[in-house]
Amino acid sequence: MPSLPQSVKTYREQRRGKWAKFVHYMSKPSSHVIIAIDGPAGAGKSTAAQRLACLLGFRYVDSGAMYRAVGWLVHACALPLEEPAAILGCLERTPVSLTFHNGTLEIWMAGQCVTSHLRSEAVARAASAVATMPGVRQMITAQLRHIGCQADVVMEGRDIGTVVFPDATIKFFLDASLQVRGQRRMQEMHQVGNTTTLGQVVEAMARRDSQDRARTVAPLVQSPEAHTIDTTDLTVDEVVQIMLSEIRRALPREEG
Repeated sequence: MPSLPQSVKTYREQRRGKWAKFVHYMSKPSSHVIIAIDGPAGAGKSTAAQRLACLLGFRYVDSGAMYRAVGWLVHACALPLEEPAAILGCLERTPVSLTFHNGTLEIWMAGQCVTSHLRSEAVARAASAVATMPGVRQMITAQLRHIGCQADVVMEGRDIGTVVFPDATIKFFLDASLQVRGQRRMQEMHQVGNTTTLGQVVEAMARRDSQDRARTVAPLVQSPEAHTIDTTDLTVDEVVQIMLSEIRRALPREEG
């Protein structure tokens, strides 16, 4: 796990005070198109959202990467998960910042791009914990709303259509059977050398589903306006085509 840069203290001093003002940012109605995609882990949100954003020429935003970045900070700084105030204080001094390179979201902390360090199991566990902290969610939500006021976006997560952008232009909720979601996640993990078994993945995923749906702050629920897509037996292309059909109905001027 890489350490924070030596200049982190100087960086934090430069940012001190600026984040306090930004966190009070209140989103205003945006003239940009916002496509919200929610659903549990392994439902195919990321792959479909990235492909959809590419086809539409929109920015793709993975809200989960923001929480994983906070998880990385917690892990890199050895912050105790049972002390939310300490984590929030550290995040205020070293906030997550975003850039887009060729339309792809890059996550930066303390002047360091951490995008490639956000998929480890340790970071995932920390991210799952910090995602339940109201103060952390408030900060991340403010940043996500700021992005939506800057450009047309396809944003995916678990509370995009319900909390972050309740007035999103169009909303989707992707789901699939637990077994299929587990198989997809296991394949991703095997590609990076993780030999976790399907049973272990399914068990962890079921536990995460329960936590996401039961948490008091921004739980995983489906927006009444969201178009449900069961991806269990669908290819990515089929999912994207369903989305495009719904988008064309909602935004007929975008056709052609």
